[in-house]
Amino acid sequence: MTTLAIISTLLLGCTGSPPEALASQVSVPTTQPDEELNEPPRERIEPPVGLLSPIPESGGLPKIYNLMYDLTADEIAHRASSREYEKQIRKIRHEYLGEMKVDDKRRQGIEQLREFTDPAAFRPMIDVLIKEKDDVRLAMLNHFAQHGEAGQGALGWVAINDRDAAMRHEALRRMTTPAPQPVLHLVDLGLRSGDDAVANASASLAGALNITQAIPLLIFAQAAVTNPADDQQGDLAWIAIQTQQAYVQGLVPVAGDASGGFSPIIGTVSEGVVLRVMDAVVISYRTVVHGALVNLTSADWGQSTDHLAYNVKSWWAWYDREYVPFKNEQALQARLATQP
Repeated sequence: MTTLAIISTLLLGCTGSPPEALASQVSVPTTQPDEELNEPPRERIEPPVGLLSPIPESGGLPKIYNLMYDLTADEIAHRASSREYEKQIRKIRHEYLGEMKVDDKRRQGIEQLREFTDPAAFRPMIDVLIKEKDDVRLAMLNHFAQHGEAGQGALGWVAINDRDAAMRHEALRRMTTPAPQPVLHLVDLGLRSGDDAVANASASLAGALNITQAIPLLIFAQAAVTNPADDQQGDLAWIAIQTQQAYVQGLVPVAGDASGGFSPIIGTVSEGVVLRVMDAVVISYRTVVHGALVNLTSADWGQSTDHLAYNVKSWWAWYDREYVPFKNEQALQARLATQP
């Protein structure tokens, strides 16, 4: 227990809980106009949302997507239910797909699936067709790729949550940059997930699409601390190092025909130590998340960040003291380059 506690402290590398939010937007200071030269004031430089802000000392990491998208996501889910898209798609699967081996019938089914252009139908389509053969699922991915941001969001869902690694790769091949709001929404949720597989897939997607807004989330998603005893009743385990001595602790009378006697009750005395394990903490090091973080930051910063390893405190200091000033200067230079 003591060793695990020390490891957890070293991993976090700082006091208090890791923050879960990054300030969404910061403006780069602009130069005041020179009244003598009558220079017009320069426009304020508005950096991309989710970048150029130090990680706060307390609080949570804010969303890397526009919060208004939460309303859109809720509305899409409601529309999918009210229009019964899942029921319609199941009917097509039953009549044309599934175990159907007639090519013409299967092509008819795929053509009918292409008629679902409402983004609210995309998630039900993924769920219903999850066990279909490759011809149907690849056609579904091609269909998503032709429908803008909503289709990119559907591809992102497959790239993160599908159990088939080949299908996740096919979905990723059809995705574009920069990542739209639906994809940022999925990556944000995935990197906050306690499911290691989901977090790893989300990190891979963030790295592949160069989602630099996700760097703070990646920093704190490199390792997950869980308590397996949360749902456990009683001891997790115990270890006994003892010597035992048997003795007669009592007698039971036994009577027979013209006879009698006693049956001994044997007891045991134990001498030694019993170690009870009542709680435990497990630290999972997510190597995929770490690899995505190192690759993404090294490519964007122009220098290797591999030396930061899994030290969250070092990553935190690097982000605030080196990366944020670098990105501010980069944004300022890009903006000034466009000035007449």
